[in-house]
Amino acid sequence: MLAVKTLIIFALMACVLSETINFKPCAVNDCDISEVNVEPCARDNPNAMCKLRRRKPSKMEFTFTPNFDADTLEASLVNVKDGGNELPLVTMDKDACKYTKCPVKSGESQTYSVNIPIENKFPLGTYSIKWNFKAPSGKQCCFTHDIKLIR
Repeated sequence: MLAVKTLIIFALMACVLSETINFKPCAVNDCDISEVNVEPCARDNPNAMCKLRRRKPSKMEFTFTPNFDADTLEASLVNVKDGGNELPLVTMDKDACKYTKCPVKSGESQTYSVNIPIENKFPLGTYSIKWNFKAPSGKQCCFTHDIKLIR
């Protein structure tokens, strides 16, 4: 009985720490993105951006339904700066199939989930983050969301 209570407490804590966040699909997007979650996500209100602490692990996941078939997907994560310039997170593992099921099938919903270290060298501030998952055919799943790095 104690084990069941402990499991319930941990499950409730996980629900509290993970937040569904606002996101914007990219103009060129070949999938439906139903939900984006960031853990942990400290914020002032449901419409505010997540505040992530440096030197703390972060888990990011999203649920998507591709409108294409692909044996593999290449992942990228970039900071979109003013003027549209993109600065990639070079430590990002590009093999999306390590974090979601491959091959992907058109019309089948699935979840991509990855741990992202928020390193101390990342400057404090607000960032527009762009996630892109590209198939060899050029078809892609793409969206952006904002985060704020804090101490």
